[in-house]
Amino acid sequence: MIRHILVSLFTLLALFTEAQISTNSPYSSQGIGDTRFYGNAYLSSLGGASVATFDSTQVNLFNPSSYSLTSAQLPLFSLGINHQEKRFSNGNSTSEGRFSGITHMSLVVPFANRFGLAFGLKPLSRTGYEVNDNEVIDGDSIFYDYTGEGAIQEFLLGFSTTIIDQRNHQLTLGVNGKHYFGGVNNVRKTFQNTNIGEAGGQETVSLRARALGAEFGLNYQWQIKRAHRLKIGATYRPNQSLNFTKSKTRIYFSSFSNTSSYDTVVPTAPIEGNITLPEKMDLGFSYVFTPDSISRSSKLPMLMFTAQYSTTAWSRYNEVYEGEIVSPNFLDGNSIRLGLEYSPHRDFADRSSYVNFLDKFRYRVGAYQTNTQFSVDGNQLVDRGVTAGIGVPIVLNRAVSSVNFSFNYGALGDTEAIGGVQENYFGFNFGINIAPSYDRWFRKYKLD
Repeated sequence: MIRHILVSLFTLLALFTEAQISTNSPYSSQGIGDTRFYGNAYLSSLGGASVATFDSTQVNLFNPSSYSLTSAQLPLFSLGINHQEKRFSNGNSTSEGRFSGITHMSLVVPFANRFGLAFGLKPLSRTGYEVNDNEVIDGDSIFYDYTGEGAIQEFLLGFSTTIIDQRNHQLTLGVNGKHYFGGVNNVRKTFQNTNIGEAGGQETVSLRARALGAEFGLNYQWQIKRAHRLKIGATYRPNQSLNFTKSKTRIYFSSFSNTSSYDTVVPTAPIEGNITLPEKMDLGFSYVFTPDSISRSSKLPMLMFTAQYSTTAWSRYNEVYEGEIVSPNFLDGNSIRLGLEYSPHRDFADRSSYVNFLDKFRYRVGAYQTNTQFSVDGNQLVDRGVTAGIGVPIVLNRAVSSVNFSFNYGALGDTEAIGGVQENYFGFNFGINIAPSYDRWFRKYKLD
């Protein structure tokens, strides 16, 4: 029964991802959109530090070497949603926006003790903005509307294997094969208000993705002492040329509400081309402290600190259509992410009387700073924020599922630059990881 429910839920969520306005930022108008971190509630609560963050009860699609590290022989379903509230300011002008979307859907299946498979869906970039302006020319008011929407999604098929599995040392490698799909639409509209409605012109530029890519990951774990463990993780996405289709349409209208008044100036003519997605490298570590109990009635705490540095060569981004090269003059980006996790009692299945329900929670905080690819008036835009969250374990028949919540607050932009827009935002993530119980999913029946 639960399997049918999960299949139905995943199908509905897939449709939901295609129907949402996926972001709300004026900076998403450039390139393929806003490519900031779109992680699940677990990773988002740790400041987005994901490359060396491994937990057997959590899904980590950002480092493919993690798939063989989930709970032995148990598939793990995971999905999440995100909501953001934003406030934009430019001089004395302010506006507000919000969006909701899916962070991921995935299924991870470990097998044969050393291997893991993963199927997943998550966004690569999101586009969603609306900018309005006007000016007076020869006594007439001219209005300008700029809007965009859409998303480029990643469907991934991942594989990982543990090639060294010793008492104090463990080395795991993984790869994500990716299929990029989806598209973005950017619309520019110029018009005057007349007696019969809006009269003017509109240009629509659409990008559609249909490409394959890959990403590689590794992690090394060293049990320094009984209570001390060090984890080192790294991922690499090589420079990739992605197949895109571009179409452009321009129309003139004497009354925008009357489609019969439309006159096509430039018809839709899809052009095959390529977009260069630049190489990206991540390197991080986690230190985990798990002291032994000092008495039979004492708790077993857990403390983890994680840090990550990432760099992306966005200056190599360009679009090529029929020999014409278009470059938005992006800057190389980098980021630093920090996270801290604490649990008063790390044994989820412990039913001792001295351990209450809240002791088994995972409490998380984090922070991040990202030098984005965007710039205004020569100044590179910086995205800074802080995060917090909790994880609630759910133990059923020895299988550990979990519900995770995270919250974030941050700012992106530069109010001192000419034309700069400051973006302040806060939001929350909700995620769930479902591990089926042994009894219901792996029971073998015998016929007499």
